[in-house]
Amino acid sequence: MSKNAQGFTLLEVLIALGIVSVISILSWQGLQEVLRSANRVTEVDEQIQTVSAVLSQFEKDLGALELTLEAPTPESDLIEVTGNGLLIQFTQRNTSEPAYRERVEWVLDGTNLLRIARRELNPEQPSISDPIATRGMQVRLLREPGGWSSPVIFGNHIVQERTDLELQGPALQLNSGSPAQRPPESGEGETPGTPEGQAVQSLVRAVEISLTQPNNQAVTRVFLTGGVY
Repeated sequence: MSKNAQGFTLLEVLIALGIVSVISILSWQGLQEVLRSANRVTEVDEQIQTVSAVLSQFEKDLGALELTLEAPTPESDLIEVTGNGLLIQFTQRNTSEPAYRERVEWVLDGTNLLRIARRELNPEQPSISDPIATRGMQVRLLREPGGWSSPVIFGNHIVQERTDLELQGPALQLNSGSPAQRPPESGEGETPGTPEGQAVQSLVRAVEISLTQPNNQAVTRVFLTGGVY
């Protein structure tokens, strides 16, 4: 071995190890941030898919309604806001099974949104969806005549600035004065052009539903109800 050959000094080795350690720490922190970002993207994507699925089911339920200008009966399709959500009753026809009556309740239970469906022939065995994480919900109904109802809020809903949409086309001409017709709901007031105190049938033409997700982002959609107008 040549007398001039020299190895690394202890100081050089320590410096090299320090540099490698710093690079390793920075690389690990960068990897952790990438993983956190990937997890956030995955969570947001899952939330978007869940909300899209929920709104799609709302659209199907509301589209299955067959609201008419006839005086309502116990067998009529209906939609109403309840103390803990939205109630929809209709005849289910878009399945491979024979048509059957279905009563669907969208209920906000704490921080979970549930869809509870009951068939007319077997109401004691409801079909309940998996809990859908939802902080709050807001529902409004567009009645004709009558206009938009006051919003009903469930849970911790993030209130958004809203714009009242108007349907295109001529207004419905509904009969008044029949005893079987539904009287105006509390707070709706009298319909212009009708005698004071006279019962007036109204029809739900659209429903506005707003959901507050776990990340406090609110999503709002307006759905038309199905029916013959």
